[in-house]
Amino acid sequence: MKTANTNKPAEELKQKRFPTGQLRFTQPAQPAKSRKTRKWLKIVEFVVVSFATWLNPEAGFLIFLLKLCFQILEMLQDEPK
Repeated sequence: MKTANTNKPAEELKQKRFPTGQLRFTQPAQPAKSRKTRKWLKIVEFVVVSFATWLNPEAGFLIFLLKLCFQILEMLQDEPK
């Protein structure tokens, strides 16, 4: 089976093979610091959203906006520097 780019070998394109011989693309490994900060962000999000829900369970739209803010923070962490 040939790769899509015939000029570069599979290792150069960050590809690995399944046991059947098919190619699969792999994601670059994240540094340990990034994984730790992502886990802490998830914990902080859970605590803040839970507390806000406990304070005012009828504020559904505001809770949604709060969750959206955390999603934006997570996406901003993924951007290359």
